[in-house]
Amino acid sequence: MLRTKIKLQKIAFLLAAVYGMTAVALAAMGSHVLNLEKGSVNYLLFNNAVIYQLLHAILVLWLSTLKQVNFWIKSAIYSMLLGILLFSGGLYILVIYGKTYISWITPVGGSLLI
Repeated sequence: MLRTKIKLQKIAFLLAAVYGMTAVALAAMGSHVLNLEKGSVNYLLFNNAVIYQLLHAILVLWLSTLKQVNFWIKSAIYSMLLGILLFSGGLYILVIYGKTYISWITPVGGSLLI
């Protein structure tokens, strides 16, 4: 049991670090590569995706360092890791590729983040 807890915490810590790193990289890409017009819908969507990804990555990072990890903490970690992927990922796909048919994953990810 203890071994599983430590393994989950290490994986969550690593994934949170990767999410944080990619959020910073995507923010730079949004500013320098995509040339999104400030105030445009795509700019705001992309900015929201980056902010939510970074904030929830920090939260998962913190949760993964807790000494006591119970069912609720595990559930929160899993929900946030998947929620970041679906919510922010859905917005990135929408802004970068313009694929609206996949936009249904964004509210699913948002629900997981709540």
